[in-house]
Amino acid sequence: MAVLTLLLCMLIPSLLLAQTSHVPSRSDKDNTVEQLKHQLHQIEEQHRKELADLKERLGVVEQRQSSLSDELAQNIRVGAYGAVIFESLQDRRSTHDGNFEVLISGQFHDRIRVYTEIDLGLPHGTAEAEQAYVDLLLTQPFNVRAGVLLIPFGKFNLDHFDPRRDLIRPPSVARLVTPTTWSDLGFGAFGLIPISDNIKATYEVQVINGLTDKFLATPGHLPDPGLQSARSGLHTDNNGDKAVVGRGTMKFYDQYEIGFSGYRGAYKPGSADMITGMAFDAEFKPRNIKIWDHFQLRSEFARFDLQGSTTPSSLWGYYIQLTYRFWPSALNSTILGRHFNNPTFALVGLYGRTKMNTAASPTGSLNGEQMIVGFNYRPVEDYVFKMEYQFNNGQFNQFPSDGFLTSIAWIF
Repeated sequence: MAVLTLLLCMLIPSLLLAQTSHVPSRSDKDNTVEQLKHQLHQIEEQHRKELADLKERLGVVEQRQSSLSDELAQNIRVGAYGAVIFESLQDRRSTHDGNFEVLISGQFHDRIRVYTEIDLGLPHGTAEAEQAYVDLLLTQPFNVRAGVLLIPFGKFNLDHFDPRRDLIRPPSVARLVTPTTWSDLGFGAFGLIPISDNIKATYEVQVINGLTDKFLATPGHLPDPGLQSARSGLHTDNNGDKAVVGRGTMKFYDQYEIGFSGYRGAYKPGSADMITGMAFDAEFKPRNIKIWDHFQLRSEFARFDLQGSTTPSSLWGYYIQLTYRFWPSALNSTILGRHFNNPTFALVGLYGRTKMNTAASPTGSLNGEQMIVGFNYRPVEDYVFKMEYQFNNGQFNQFPSDGFLTSIAWIF
């Protein structure tokens, strides 16, 4: 018993000492808390730095986006033009037609510029580019152009925009002989050559894929009228020979312009047969001549000859258009003139003829005659209301019968 008591007296202090060694002291707890606070502080500092860095990066991105937007706003211009047309011809139901196109132009360098014209294809088909080219401006007499090019054959194909012309539909020669609107893939050169203070010469020459043989008739069928279906449609060439086309002009006093165009190129696969074309156009806008000051005269002649084809073997046509612009001052205070700076009326007359020599006709040729009387009203230059009546005769014409047309066209 005495021995047991002695052993307990020896073990109890040891057990108490061992127990107290596992209980953290107050100083240990304080050290642990400080370490946790320090770690949290480091994490907060790291997050704060990361957040500040992220904000800085976002600021740089926003600044770049703003700079890019400013640059695009300065260098890129977007516009559009359109026309809504009502047609009532004697041989068909009346209908609404239209044309809507987007215009994009830009200059990302003083000597490099781009231009795009996209036909939205309404209401007949799919959207396609009528023009989409880039210019390298070298000198005034010589510059380079490449892309989808508007073909410089005749005046009308280059100046076909609905709001700019005074009549609703193109003259028959510009649809059946010259296949307006005519575009193609290729390269070209253009320039202006000043001859004197009042006389200037311009030119544009292109190497393109060229016209195709899609106009050829199948046995027992007449060919499609004219060369409209012979356009390449911006597809690859159907033969290995490239076509060359060009137009040169002389401009006098910015009032008179005469132009001459030429075209030559193969059109059938595996054949050297050529299509050869030529055109002559003239425009007269007399100024400072009291009687003629408000008149404008435009005319164009075009002809194509086709080797190795009898349907057709040749096509030609012409038109003459006279426009008289006027504005009665008595209308200035009416709804037609109020708040418009320079509103105008215009009376327009056009006479044209077309002919296609073809073995598909019993007479060996098809002829067409066209007369148009029109009137238009422009409250501003870029908005026009037009109305016209057409007299169409013959088998080779844009419309087979007479009819009334009216339209509203605009550009911005």
